[in-house]
Amino acid sequence: MEQLERAKLARRIEEDLEQAISRGEIHPSGVLPPEQLLARRYGVARGTVREALLRLAARGLILQRQGRKARAVPLEYALTLESVGVALHARGGARPERLRLLEGYFELKRETAVALLVRACEHASKREFEPLLDACFMLRDGTRWDDGSNAWVGREFALLRTAAAAANRPGHLLLVQSLERAFRAMEEVLRPLLMSQAVLHWANRTMDWLYDRNVEALSRDLPPLLMACDEHVLGCLTASERTVEHSGPG
Repeated sequence: MEQLERAKLARRIEEDLEQAISRGEIHPSGVLPPEQLLARRYGVARGTVREALLRLAARGLILQRQGRKARAVPLEYALTLESVGVALHARGGARPERLRLLEGYFELKRETAVALLVRACEHASKREFEPLLDACFMLRDGTRWDDGSNAWVGREFALLRTAAAAANRPGHLLLVQSLERAFRAMEEVLRPLLMSQAVLHWANRTMDWLYDRNVEALSRDLPPLLMACDEHVLGCLTASERTVEHSGPG
């Protein structure tokens, strides 16, 4: 029980330091406060802070060297797919370079979705294909009866995982898992901007195309439908950034 509690505290400190790094709240040199000071700040044992720092180092967000203080890695070198959310939360909100990263995330997600659905249509057996139809139906149903919480988001990633299985693409399954973890790190910002009706539209069309195994329609018509959803989110973030810029300090 004590070990579990320590792990929870270390995770909380890890998340807090990650946010501090992303928001530019660390000293300009990138040097983090000493372990002893961090332990006093969080009211924990030094070993708990050390565990949090080791986690950050394992993720490439800080550098640790013997006899030296831990130092935050510059964001442009630390970013991976799963830490795109760090950039989105960074100080300055959705500045252009951070929006480009998000554009890249959406583009990768779109390409992965279309490639997997097309591959599944081309190669999956009837037995392998049935769970994919069910997953698309669940997404469509979730968006149709959305109560404003956008709880259907998990069903979209479930569809992609099912497509990876039907397409017999285990490497893509790992990619889908990373895409979902990346989204979870950003969902506080992104979830309120999602349009369930737009997703319902492409889920409806995709259901028909899957049922007919219409590879041509999936390849040609699905990408612009997915892009419309993504462009809405990016547009909202851009507008929000402009509002912040024009309002100025205070």
